[in-house]
Amino acid sequence: MINSKKIFFTTENISWGGSELLWSRTVAELSQFSFSIAVCVHEKLKLPQELLSLEKDSKIQIFIHSNSILSIWKRMLNRFLPYRKRFKSSNLRHKFILDFNPDLIVMNQGFNFNAVDLMLFALKNNLSFVTISHAVNEGLWPNLDLRKKMLQGFNNSQKNYFVSHDNLLVTQNQLGNILDNAAVIRNPYNVSFAIDLDFPKLDIFHLAFVGRYDFCAKGQDVLLQVLAETKWKSRNLWVNFYGEGNDVENLKDLVEMYQLTNVMIHSHTATEEIWKMNQGLILTSRFEGLPIVVVEAMLCKRLVIVTNVSGNAEFVQDNESGFIAAAPRPEYVDEALERAWQQRKNWEAIGNKAREEIITLIPENPAVDFANELNYLLSSL
Repeated sequence: MINSKKIFFTTENISWGGSELLWSRTVAELSQFSFSIAVCVHEKLKLPQELLSLEKDSKIQIFIHSNSILSIWKRMLNRFLPYRKRFKSSNLRHKFILDFNPDLIVMNQGFNFNAVDLMLFALKNNLSFVTISHAVNEGLWPNLDLRKKMLQGFNNSQKNYFVSHDNLLVTQNQLGNILDNAAVIRNPYNVSFAIDLDFPKLDIFHLAFVGRYDFCAKGQDVLLQVLAETKWKSRNLWVNFYGEGNDVENLKDLVEMYQLTNVMIHSHTATEEIWKMNQGLILTSRFEGLPIVVVEAMLCKRLVIVTNVSGNAEFVQDNESGFIAAAPRPEYVDEALERAWQQRKNWEAIGNKAREEIITLIPENPAVDFANELNYLLSSL
């Protein structure tokens, strides 16, 4: 039987990353049940083959939007016209939404505020929506105008989903308001739930730093300052950086500036390949949601060293399944790394403990769970 419900997925992000896994895999799950599904993304976002194949098979529609640019003559006229009479750029995404007329809009946002204008558009047009927030930066607080928009948007959403309890708590603090319509969900990951990798037996201890090269968020510079200390230069510890991003040249420059010979910089590498040669994960983030790489490392029986930001401490038990630095500062990272180093002969056992814990904390298929959640919401609309 054809399902008459229509659902519209859109994301505020313009580059593909971990924040895109949940909504995109949920689209694939829902497409099996004959929902009428539309996906709308910015032209800069490169979609995976799975979604393109679904469009080819007529199971979903894909709309591509861009920031429309006014012609030269309209921009010139705008210099002389009062604000209310100026030419405005059209928003193609708004048009796609109104034409599709969905029963529910799923708004995916990298932080907790990117989609506020879209929330208000949906409210204005009496359209139901849910939000997914993937990260919250405690160092970036909304001004009064943005706070009012966030309050209106979140309070009128059917549901607001966050990937960690800490992200939800910080958002409520930013709003000064309890979100009764909020829930914590888990992101999909890129390894099998049942994966069973052998622990690397190496003469040199290898830690992987897995994350985009973005110092503001991921804090690779913090770890490099620690590794520049004489004691770490003299130890048989090797750190492998994996990722892509705008700060890769800065990363290379800092490695050279600190004269680090125990560091290797890699481009994007398949997840299983990373954990075949590294005994643990180190992540010195300044803010997060709840990193997928933490889940993947723990599933692969690898210890985890993280900073105590956002949701990191929700999965890692300090001194048991990993080590937690009090803050993303060199002195705290050094302290946590030192504790890990003193336990280096036990890294395999700690990794086994990490897997035992993580399989009790995450679902085997988060996208299926979220698809069921959306199905339930749709049935009540």
